[in-house]
Amino acid sequence: MKKSEKNEILQWAATKSDAQLEKEYYDGVYDSLGTLVDGMIELGYDLVDIKERKEYEKFLREKSDLIGWICEQRGIELWKDRE
Repeated sequence: MKKSEKNEILQWAATKSDAQLEKEYYDGVYDSLGTLVDGMIELGYDLVDIKERKEYEKFLREKSDLIGWICEQRGIELWKDRE
């Protein structure tokens, strides 16, 4: 993740309520589960497309990690009611 992307997410998060931020975190975690890359390789997708997908999936994981960190800083207890 680029520093500018990280700063953009931090600024975006500053405008969100705790409930909105928590929802975004869970959505991000669920979106980043699994990968489409293996299927793309098996189906013979172009290597450029596969590389772009890998980078996008990495970005999604890093974004959800960053939002999780922001939640911790705010004292939002994640996964408390989801166990």
